[in-house]
Amino acid sequence: MGILSERQLKVLKAVVEEYIHSGEPVGSRTLSRSTYFQLSPATLRNVMADLEDEGFLCQPHTSAGRIPTDQGFRFYVNNLAGLASVSPAAKMHIRERLEVAGGRLEEVLHDGVLTLAQLTPYVGIVSLPDFRRMIIRHIRFVKLHERRVLAVVVSVSGSVQNVLFDADDDLTQDQLNHASNYLNALLGSLTLSGIKRKVLQEMASDKRCYDELFTQVLALSRSFFAKNPEQQSDVMLDGRLNLLEHPEFADVDRMKSIFRAFEEKGSILKILDGALDGEQLRVIIGSESHCEEMRHCSLVTAEYGREERTLGQIGVIGPTRMDYSRIIPLVNYIADAMSRRLQMNK
Repeated sequence: MGILSERQLKVLKAVVEEYIHSGEPVGSRTLSRSTYFQLSPATLRNVMADLEDEGFLCQPHTSAGRIPTDQGFRFYVNNLAGLASVSPAAKMHIRERLEVAGGRLEEVLHDGVLTLAQLTPYVGIVSLPDFRRMIIRHIRFVKLHERRVLAVVVSVSGSVQNVLFDADDDLTQDQLNHASNYLNALLGSLTLSGIKRKVLQEMASDKRCYDELFTQVLALSRSFFAKNPEQQSDVMLDGRLNLLEHPEFADVDRMKSIFRAFEEKGSILKILDGALDGEQLRVIIGSESHCEEMRHCSLVTAEYGREERTLGQIGVIGPTRMDYSRIIPLVNYIADAMSRRLQMNK
């Protein structure tokens, strides 16, 4: 792929933006009517043919105009898209929903994803914090019946996870309270993984092997971590029906495939997990997701967090024909607003 000339850059930008606006293949005659160009349809056709040879455009039908490929959209996002300012009306809407103190973590996430679905014609999406990355504030064991125990795990961000498991022995609530107190004394600034490692280190030592209570705590911890609660994660979505507004999803089979991915969530979580690589904002276009169900979609996501710790991703899913210039700054603004609200919720 060679370096594009100034003329090719202008034509590519015009084709992408016209396609984003209309959803229809763009022909040379359409471009020639624009005052942006003072070129004949024949000249524009030749430039568009060159861009097709370079992989930036494709022709869905022989008699049709051209549309951007995933590569064309990628080049546009990286090099040509000017980012718009978030409108005053959108900022006010976001402030009303997100820039207020209070609310549990799940409520903040719900407000964020709902706001995105309201402000865009796309699907709002947010990943819940992964317990592998969260600092744990408190663990409490509650006896249900016989050996059945409920573990209530609370993170410093306010997220709560309940884990049911069977203890090795039929312990009393008083014994469970002692176990809870012991684990809470270990917490410090540890994640569940860190607590697990510390418990295993204690188990490997023999300094307290004759302590009956300590033996019970270790046995209970072993049963608790065997449930592997740290691997559980989830994603919230809002605005699924927004996709029906876009002609790309008029195909029933295509919509079924995308909605199946929304319901199963595993594919989307895998994409979002891949985006947690230290970049504040990510744009994933079409085939870049490596997910067949999402190959006609783009995702724009930004990290949200607290105290410089990333907790998850929030963003939108829409067609590859997405208004990137408007969506990228909007997603980034909402992620920052969520982070500020979480910071106030200490």
